Amino acid sequence: MIGCATFCTKAAMSRLGRFCILGLGISLAACASPTQTPHSPLYVATFATDPPTEILVAQQGKTWVIRNGEERVTLIPRTANSFEVPVFQGSWVGEWEGGVWTGVWTDSLRPNNYHIPLEIHPLATQSTSTPREVETTLWDTSEGLLVLKSRGDSVWATITTPVGDYRFLSGTLSHNKLIFSNFDGSHLFRFEATLRGDSLVDGSFLSGTHYRTSFEGVKNPSRKVSWHSATQQPVSQELRIQGVLPTGEVDVWTLERLRSEGKTGLVLDIMGTWCPNCMDETRLLQSLVSQEPNVQFLSLAFERHTDSLALRRIESFQHHMGLSWPILLGGRANKGEAAAALSFLDTLYSFPTTVFWPLEGQPVIHKGFNGPATGEGYEVEVSFFQSQLARLNGRLENH
Repeated sequence: MIGCATFCTKAAMSRLGRFCILGLGISLAACASPTQTPHSPLYVATFATDPPTEILVAQQGKTWVIRNGEERVTLIPRTANSFEVPVFQGSWVGEWEGGVWTGVWTDSLRPNNYHIPLEIHPLATQSTSTPREVETTLWDTSEGLLVLKSRGDSVWATITTPVGDYRFLSGTLSHNKLIFSNFDGSHLFRFEATLRGDSLVDGSFLSGTHYRTSFEGVKNPSRKVSWHSATQQPVSQELRIQGVLPTGEVDVWTLERLRSEGKTGLVLDIMGTWCPNCMDETRLLQSLVSQEPNVQFLSLAFERHTDSLALRRIESFQHHMGLSWPILLGGRANKGEAAAALSFLDTLYSFPTTVFWPLEGQPVIHKGFNGPATGEGYEVEVSFFQSQLARLNGRLENH
């Protein structure tokens, strides 16, 4: 799950040679969603990891659109040759050279000028086969529960853990070789394994050029995931939230302040602007906030920097997400530090963690998040959040 995974292993960057798209055998259907018909012009973005990570992209006007299965990430054009990655900033910078767009992705949220070369080629092959029925299988893997949908040689997937998911993954299953990947602006993921009977073997998981580990699994006989919203118990009833606004001012929230401002409760989003699971959860909150004028929404961000860079990053995140509520800088992006800053937590299990705190009654602490890529899992989260907001507003009995 990308919300709380911490990667610290470094690997040397490999240089990208000329890569033949036909080598992987990506088909047009491979990275469209199982229910959508893809549209041209389509391309393959090949990142210089080892082995290369491939992502399906499309041209839309003067920009690029990343296609992670059902997800679309539209880059923001800044000049003719440079594009900003939305929400997570960073950039793609490059130019066309002989029918190939050659450039580099720079991740501005990571230190030491972290960047990976990439090339974009026109999609070489397009599937003309008759669509087949989508098959869903479950796999217990070294990274979590893999929910794999396949049709022909095309796959769409996510990996779910007790505290989050790996979001939208897509790729191919051909000659018993399973490969799927994702680029969401914060992470560049690539999974590979060989299908041998009911096992996934000889696999690897890459995150950019800085992390690599093995990837393996066995088929789960279940046909359906038992989704639920995970919670934890508070260790105290004291509410005191303190952080720094993007203006540099210290801001403090207590039950007394909520009462004085006529609020019926608080939704506290403990998150990081670097965290894709947090982005998914924030989008859900954003869809609900207008329905709850009597509830105070508040985000407490734990960032990779804790200086003025962090404050500018928070301000940018708030702008890109269109948020109407305050985001405070709470400290460094560390679960231990975050738990120490909040007296009602003994442990922070994940970013995001969401607290629903009524003026009277017991707070409910929701840990992790099943995002839109999980389908039914996300629907469970939506229902849980809606029920907790109803409780804060007195539409349900406090208990």
